[in-house]
Amino acid sequence: MYLFAMKRILSFLLLLFISQLIFAQNGDWILGHDVYHYVDRLDVLGYYRDGVDPESGSDGGLPVELKPYGRDKVASWVKQASEERMSMPEKRWQERMRVQTDDLLADSTGVAGLWGTFGTNRRDLYHVNQPGFRMYVNPVLYLTGGLDRTNDPAAAQEALPLYNNLRGLVIRGSIGEKIGFHTEAGDFLARIPEFQYRRFRATGSVDGEEEIKQFGNVNGVNYFKTRGYLTAQAVPWLRIKLGKDRVQWGNGWQSLILSDQAADAYLLNLHASFWKLEYVSHFAQFIDYFPGKNDQEGDYPRKYGAFHALFYRPVPNVSVGVFESVIYSPVQPYGRRGFELQYLNPVIFYRSVEQFVGSPDNAMIGVNMKVNLWNTMQLYGQGIIDDFNFGNRVNGPGYWGNQWGLQGGIKYYNAFTIPTLDLQLEYNRVRPYVYQHFNVVSNYSQYGASLGHAAGGNVQDWNLMLQYHPLPGWNLQLVGSMLDQGRDQGGKNYGWDITNTYQNRPQEYGNTVGQGEAWSVQQLWGRLSWQVGATDVYVEAEGRYRRESLGAATPAQSLSMMAGLRISAAPARVRW
Repeated sequence: MYLFAMKRILSFLLLLFISQLIFAQNGDWILGHDVYHYVDRLDVLGYYRDGVDPESGSDGGLPVELKPYGRDKVASWVKQASEERMSMPEKRWQERMRVQTDDLLADSTGVAGLWGTFGTNRRDLYHVNQPGFRMYVNPVLYLTGGLDRTNDPAAAQEALPLYNNLRGLVIRGSIGEKIGFHTEAGDFLARIPEFQYRRFRATGSVDGEEEIKQFGNVNGVNYFKTRGYLTAQAVPWLRIKLGKDRVQWGNGWQSLILSDQAADAYLLNLHASFWKLEYVSHFAQFIDYFPGKNDQEGDYPRKYGAFHALFYRPVPNVSVGVFESVIYSPVQPYGRRGFELQYLNPVIFYRSVEQFVGSPDNAMIGVNMKVNLWNTMQLYGQGIIDDFNFGNRVNGPGYWGNQWGLQGGIKYYNAFTIPTLDLQLEYNRVRPYVYQHFNVVSNYSQYGASLGHAAGGNVQDWNLMLQYHPLPGWNLQLVGSMLDQGRDQGGKNYGWDITNTYQNRPQEYGNTVGQGEAWSVQQLWGRLSWQVGATDVYVEAEGRYRRESLGAATPAQSLSMMAGLRISAAPARVRW
């Protein structure tokens, strides 16, 4: 019965896609791209302050909390940015970003190219721009090589070869200026650093990827990357997205509710923009991955997520948001439950639905805020509550069921009056057992990676980031991080592994962040890249120093260096 209802709902959405599409549309910018940092600058520095968005009518500033951004939206924001207060380096950067983000502007700067077919807009390998149809085709390449040196006794050898070898194709565009599309695929071979390979051996997954296979004798992995979706602007204030991609919510380097380190998921996203409000209903199907499955055991268990977010911007430099989410499994201990249709309601509190249907699902609520100050700084924060019981405080501190997380940060643009030098400091703290559930299928994970904080629960970390564009096309990024987490010990669940069940916890009270076996990581990561013109081609070099210790064991240290070429691919973003 529920399958029939689902077909009716999807048929209605498809009809909405086809019959009401009357506004220009395109795909999204891939998460991790430099364009996100640039849009943040426009927002904080006050370069975008002309009031009303001409497409949606929203007059509350830039919606930088909800990522990814649509390509047409970014092109509009960059085009409308005021250059009056920009320094000369910023004006050069703005000129480059206008060509990179605006398809029509790039197409208008045509040249003969190669055989009159390839590279004719100075940005894309191949493009078509005809009335009612635009298409852009580019190779996806990530070709780098290097070396990882480590004193980890568990490593196969002291010096490990590193390389990334991604080869693929990305095709995007629009049909009739009504439907946006994006599809990409590529085969990825890599030899990864020892700390990542150790994680792969333990969990069978690498952050952000799926169905990883081992090759070679040491640190070799292989997987096939795919992503594809459709977008549409059903009415001026409503954007619809359907397909396979990932999202990130919040202003931080990472999010406590939806971060971009998990693998792509099949999703339906309804994003409404009107007045000073942004409202999102986000529905996704996740995979509960477990290593070692053979084909005779069937496919991986599915689970579903439903998310709401409402952001209010009373003035362009202030944003306050609230969100809620629920993760649930169609299979319960008492039998198969099926898809919960009531969670498809885009304007209802999920906790009330839980109570109404008597469901045992994993719900969460949270808040998000940002304040831009003096056209140079941003204060931001995020908080989540997975569960909380005020009454248990009288029985003692550290009740296991008080599960919450906090994030706070500050961004400083054109720091110390140095143009294009940007700094960011962020702190995260997540209590034990956050993201866990009594039903392990209903945890906050996708393909073995956390949907929220990249390290899971029972953790706190500090992160200091620097970005600097000293010359046109050049970008220097530095990230220094310190993380402390309590790991499971003696077969007891102390609340860090989100794929565990909280039913096997060792104690009711006295739970604190860092309990269990102490795991700490200090690392310094940097990347220097050079962008070729306004293309998506980058020549870059990166390095990482990492010191990791678990309990009383001797700390493992490693130093890795890589260099090479990246085209139309998101840069690696390995946090931990």
